[in-house]
Amino acid sequence: MRLSEAVRQKQAAGEIPIIGDIKLRSPEHGDLARGRDPVDIAMAMVAGGAVAVSVVTEAEHYNGSLSLLEAVCSAVNVPVLRKDFVRREQDIMDTSQAGADAQLLTCCMMSENEIDRFYPVCVEADLEPLIETHSEEEIAHANRLGAGLIGINNRNIQQWEQDNGDVSRTKMLVGLVHKEAVIISESSIMTHDDVLAALKAGAHAVLIGTALLQAEDIIEKMKELRGIK
Repeated sequence: MRLSEAVRQKQAAGEIPIIGDIKLRSPEHGDLARGRDPVDIAMAMVAGGAVAVSVVTEAEHYNGSLSLLEAVCSAVNVPVLRKDFVRREQDIMDTSQAGADAQLLTCCMMSENEIDRFYPVCVEADLEPLIETHSEEEIAHANRLGAGLIGINNRNIQQWEQDNGDVSRTKMLVGLVHKEAVIISESSIMTHDDVLAALKAGAHAVLIGTALLQAEDIIEKMKELRGIK
């Protein structure tokens, strides 16, 4: 199932679509895995109601890998998104071969020409491209592509997400996205109130990593974020 379709179905069922984000460490918070098996983490996210799972495979700052992506893809029955910085077409082929369903394309880390070149490569590889934006100009570019999945990162990835972003970035930009797109609010979402703020602004889903990874019980934290008691 497509990530966008899974989000729409979850919405139609009256539930909050949350994408659980797996990153083994972060520049701001350090070790997030804390000795846990990432596959167990992914399965806990799904058990808690995650509509999809994203996997950060970037190695230098987040300790990710393709083998991590492959392991998660093999273990869960929901769409899987690969988060990394695409530099060449082979990166997209690797994503497909690992079994993922979607590929992140980050506007601020790529030129417009690269986004334009890699977007159809993703489609041809049967991967749904998620265009990640952080500015009006980047959303305008995603709109010109007719992107079906558009992410709004509430933090600045060029600062390795160590800035003080919050859901106000989603509130500021969401109205600029073309009406057919599924919009995902990413980063700086820590509480159920943050989730509701992003959805009220117009996002269709939220992507949450740190809040889940720092929780003692991921399943219970998922329920809390979804507003289930």
